Amino acid sequence: MPNLVEMIKQIAAGVYDAKAPIEICYGVVQSRNPFKVRLDQKKVLGKEYFIVRYGTTAQSFEVGEELILIRMQGGQQWLIFDRKGAL
Repeated sequence: MPNLVEMIKQIAAGVYDAKAPIEICYGVVQSRNPFKVRLDQKKVLGKEYFIVRYGTTAQSFEVGEELILIRMQGGQQWLIFDRKGAL
């Protein structure tokens, strides 16, 4: 029989994810060919994880450029919203 406490934790985590369907974060372009973005010290994602606006390519970004990313619910797709800047 599955552990009841673990089942309750999984259900609670699902409810939390449903209330927060997106997460906004930042990433740094590590390379353009192949396209890679570093989210933190351990997590680097390739182009298969990203969604971009029509007409945007890996060549649109510079290595070292900081990007604004929106993580879709489930964490398997990231929208490259824009470059990070300052006023």
